[in-house]
Amino acid sequence: MKGLPVVTIVGRQNVGKSTLFNAILRAQSAITENTAGVTRDVLQKTVERAEFKIPFTLSDTPGLDIENIDEISKEIIEIAFEHLRHSDLILHVIDHKDLRKYDHKLIDLFKKDEILKEKNVLTLINKVDTEQDEYDLEPFYKLGLNELLPISALGRRNFDLLYQKINFFLPDKIKTQEDPYCKIAIIGKPNSGKSSLLNTFLGYKRAVVSDVPGTTRDSVSDQFYFQNHKLEIIDTAGIRRKSKTGESLEFYSYKRTLHSLGEADVVVLLVDAMKGLGEFDKKIFGEIQELGKPMIVAVNKWDLVPEKESNSWKDYKDRMEAKLSILKERPLLSLSAKEKLRTHKLLESVVSLFEKSQKKLTTRQLNDWLSKWGGKNKVQKASNRPPKVYYATQVSQIPFKILFFVNDTKLFPSNILSFYRKSIVKEFGLDGLSVEIELRNRNEGKEGRE
Repeated sequence: MKGLPVVTIVGRQNVGKSTLFNAILRAQSAITENTAGVTRDVLQKTVERAEFKIPFTLSDTPGLDIENIDEISKEIIEIAFEHLRHSDLILHVIDHKDLRKYDHKLIDLFKKDEILKEKNVLTLINKVDTEQDEYDLEPFYKLGLNELLPISALGRRNFDLLYQKINFFLPDKIKTQEDPYCKIAIIGKPNSGKSSLLNTFLGYKRAVVSDVPGTTRDSVSDQFYFQNHKLEIIDTAGIRRKSKTGESLEFYSYKRTLHSLGEADVVVLLVDAMKGLGEFDKKIFGEIQELGKPMIVAVNKWDLVPEKESNSWKDYKDRMEAKLSILKERPLLSLSAKEKLRTHKLLESVVSLFEKSQKKLTTRQLNDWLSKWGGKNKVQKASNRPPKVYYATQVSQIPFKILFFVNDTKLFPSNILSFYRKSIVKEFGLDGLSVEIELRNRNEGKEGRE
């Protein structure tokens, strides 16, 4: 299919590239033999399976460490490298048991080539057949690789994580120039001021504004520019309790609101300042939190709050955070959509939070932090059997999820996980985001999540 992202497998001869190609395809497309240099052309196949969020083109390149270069070999190498420069993700395969001079040459090329150094490169340490092999990777870390993953292409070892990492580096969808930089969903109870905020952002009356709750029964969207970025704003239908009459229109409005949430990059939860944070606001907060969406809680109609003083907002925030403690970790601001009070600041906060959510922490960054992190001593002293994290890697952005390979998931209760999570947020500047930690036993298939 034309326009699909390209994932290219590269490495020297006989490291298992074609075996990996076939394993991802689950079909015998490339010739696999123990004879070096069997693959002489760039093979390409479309991968479209449930494990991957979008289809992509998978390419298998020939082994590039050709000793006796003739004219044909030279052309093969040139074609292969040109193909690499047009790839969206490079899977660089190294033999765990046989690290050679040409492996170092390729690594240097990925670091120095003006085009390749900007590419996403995931180095796969192949032929890792035992648990001991999986954690004996010190020689490879010393090569200065940013993304490292031990696998066995033949035994399909660590393929679940491989698929997660491929998804992590692929775009969520194939973007065009017409697509917005960021999609913002405004959500809240009926009559919290969502339509007024939409109209303020757009600079004209796009949505009906009324004191009658539930005027907006469908999601209304439009686009505008802010700080040279094209933003799309979605005013969702107000989420309300199901009426006693079971009115079907409310049910479908709710469904469409959930769909809008799924499409959004950032969610603004609008709370009516005069009514405060109610139980139903907390339920809406929970829906957004469950999706792992970046979220800003905006208290609208602040202009209507009587007898305000210098500490009024601080007191109001404290009362909200007492009702819902997790609000201490989320951006919270007051505004008036009608009076255009702090609406510009809200948009600045939206763009800032979106850009944080797009961060991709390299495996090397996370594991360097783990090795130097002073907090692990506190964690180990507080436990009879110390919890240990062997390896960490980011596997998704929304939700912002980091995978820990650990000695035993049972040794990581919620307070220990929270300690790790807060340290990661501080270290990498992720404040305001919902950061999740997923646990995986290094010798079992068991999983857990905070």
